[in-house]
Amino acid sequence: MKSLLVSLFVALLLLGGCGKEGVGTPAELSPFFEALKENGVEGSVMIRPPFNEDMDYVAEYAIAKYTSTRIISLFKFKDAEKAEVNLQDSLKNDKLSGQARNGKFVMVATFFPPDEEAVDKIKALFLAQKFD
Repeated sequence: MKSLLVSLFVALLLLGGCGKEGVGTPAELSPFFEALKENGVEGSVMIRPPFNEDMDYVAEYAIAKYTSTRIISLFKFKDAEKAEVNLQDSLKNDKLSGQARNGKFVMVATFFPPDEEAVDKIKALFLAQKFD
């Protein structure tokens, strides 16, 4: 069920969804977004409301949306256990890549066409971050 929710959410992200770009970016994510930029990964941020009761919010870092799809989604969960359960569900979804958990955060990448090398670098940056 949760993997279905993640798939649905990714589909909504790809369709543009709703949200205010760049407004209300949580301070705890700023160092990660800065690390991405320092490594040549420019993008725009959208913060979205949670889509289940286990989450605090969802952050989308869109690198490209039009000629290709390159979106990094960060899900902040209420606790690390809920994050781990959702990570395990996301690993079953073959449309996602680079899934990783760092504390209460789960990161997934949606890259089309696939680019495992880029996703691996982003995953390493995510895992190196110290989130509150």
